[in-house]
Amino acid sequence: MKLHKQFLQLGATNILLAAITGYALYNQSFDMVFAGVLMLLVSLLPIYFKAAHNVYIPAVFMYVAVVFIFAAVFLGQFGGLYDRWHWFDAFLHFISALAFGLAGFLLLFVYYVHNKLKLPKGVILFLAFFFCLGVGAFWEIIEYGIDHALGTNMQVGSLDDTMMDLLLNALGAIVSVTLCSIYMSKMSVPIVDNVVGAMTEEIIEGNKEVAKTTTNDSTASSNPS
Repeated sequence: MKLHKQFLQLGATNILLAAITGYALYNQSFDMVFAGVLMLLVSLLPIYFKAAHNVYIPAVFMYVAVVFIFAAVFLGQFGGLYDRWHWFDAFLHFISALAFGLAGFLLLFVYYVHNKLKLPKGVILFLAFFFCLGVGAFWEIIEYGIDHALGTNMQVGSLDDTMMDLLLNALGAIVSVTLCSIYMSKMSVPIVDNVVGAMTEEIIEGNKEVAKTTTNDSTASSNPS
């Protein structure tokens, strides 16, 4: 029931994004088309992973990514918020780093819980940190591509801006990994238990079928006929 509801939500989101992209294409606003296509591709990721790999990814991850792209491209660049609010870019990078750091941790932690990933907990946190940095670096490449393809100025034509964005990504990743470390240590911190704990339980529950399949395959391979 939960999966059915999620895919209905994803379907509605995809229809809306496709409509926005189609409207931008009709008006020959190709910069908006690019942003719309990018958001549409990101919104399809949970459906792709479920269909191709039977891996459940909570829709909230997709929503965070779509909102970040919308805020960065539509509100920040085309809406002029980067110029009006100089803190807006820093805020986006820090908040998105928190979210992607948590996403990296959860994707690794679900495999750890199901005994598909035999790594020390410290290594899981280490990989989650660099997953977040990788996403941040990839976004800087996208910004560079948008600037050169569409004549925008998302990077403010400055290496300092890019490095500040990456430093903010690192800071957000540190905070995110610290919260995940507190959760793994079983310390009782209400906000961590409510946020990290709830999302961990959802992603573990949603991937139980994957764990059963893996366990059955392992049993079959260890007991050849």
